[in-house]
Amino acid sequence: MNGVEIAARYGPQADDPSPFTRRCRLLQSWYRVEVLKEERYGLHKPGGRLVGSALVNGEATGANFLSLAARACAWEKLAEKQDINPDLTVNRYRLFNNMLSSQPMCFNLFADLRLHLMHKRPIAGAVVAAMFQESPIATVERLDVEVLPQPKEEYIADKTAFDAGVFFTDRQGRPGLASIETKYTDKLGGNKAGREDYQKQIAEEIGLLNDEGRAWYSTHCFDQIMRNLLLTLVCGRRHEMANVRNYVVAPQADKDTPVLIDELRGRLTPGFRDAIALLSLEEVVHRGVAVADRFFADHLREFHRRYLDFSQIQGLLSVS
Repeated sequence: MNGVEIAARYGPQADDPSPFTRRCRLLQSWYRVEVLKEERYGLHKPGGRLVGSALVNGEATGANFLSLAARACAWEKLAEKQDINPDLTVNRYRLFNNMLSSQPMCFNLFADLRLHLMHKRPIAGAVVAAMFQESPIATVERLDVEVLPQPKEEYIADKTAFDAGVFFTDRQGRPGLASIETKYTDKLGGNKAGREDYQKQIAEEIGLLNDEGRAWYSTHCFDQIMRNLLLTLVCGRRHEMANVRNYVVAPQADKDTPVLIDELRGRLTPGFRDAIALLSLEEVVHRGVAVADRFFADHLREFHRRYLDFSQIQGLLSVS
């Protein structure tokens, strides 16, 4: 196929500056047509451009989700935003129609584990513990997605939330938290915090920043990865958790996120540098499959196929 034929079959392929984003968009466009059998393509966002990696009427079809559990969890979180926690940043259109977004991807990765943990299935806890083995997880007490601790004024006082949060106990029965930021092609946000002065005060009180960090943040905002880390640490202190760690989970081909995390670590005092960890999305899936039963292994393999198996479009990449 040439570029015109690809666009005709799989929909418009936006000229993204990132080669990795272009690959992911083509993979999602291919998956829409060849796996989901969804011929129509939609808008990147309401009022935006047409792209092959967007569904049409995804709210009705549920096609953006790999399971009924993920679809149900999405509706549950939208109801939570409407009725209980309006500060949640879940977005209806992204969830149901944007195949390239990390938000539905997070639901696809964790919603089934969440459901089975709620039903006390030990295998789900074993899979989660294997995925995040850098944390001393003995028992997973709860896993949730789109976690915004409330009231937010008792934490870091803005809408910063965890994409997912694993609440666990270690072998000594002590509570812990593995907070998770999932990333696909999205850029880690550099948007300014709502209560930055307050957040910098907290960072000073807990001794988070070294001299380089203080100097840097005197002229720069607390970006998304910094706020996620700070929220993790504040949660740990407020709930007297012995073990807390913030994970950023991104594809291996993402070259920007490792640099950002290394730069952040360089601004932290030594005692906090291990409080943030980078894991590849591929490694997280591989770890889970290694200990999973057939149900979860099949689910994680389909997740890998959907988001990470570029061999399926190898013949298209040279002309995309």
